Amino acid sequence: MGWNLRLPQGGNEEAGLMANAPSKNFKSVNRWSPNPAPVDPQQLPDYLFRELNRLGDILFNIDTFRLEPTNVDPENEGGTNKGKPRNGDIRYADGTNWNPGGTGEGIYAYTNGSWAKL
Repeated sequence: MGWNLRLPQGGNEEAGLMANAPSKNFKSVNRWSPNPAPVDPQQLPDYLFRELNRLGDILFNIDTFRLEPTNVDPENEGGTNKGKPRNGDIRYADGTNWNPGGTGEGIYAYTNGSWAKL
């Protein structure tokens, strides 16, 4: 985990160190759910800054059509499509636990009831 030098404000920050936001450690992010908001109103600016940066990373990935590798069959993930792939869905299979048709790592499209490697 990376560290940024910060002015002391309490907790681990007393040492002048604060952990980078998770979105800065792993750029390939396509989903967002908010982290819990701080109770202390003085921490709100930092919280908003981190959340907006995470959203910016997600929008960048969508804009550039960057896919996250997945090792879970979408029919079992229960994500945004509730585990039911639809024609036109596109995924990047990492070829480990999810290896559509045994053809290995790659980008797959769901068409007519099955995944086809692109």
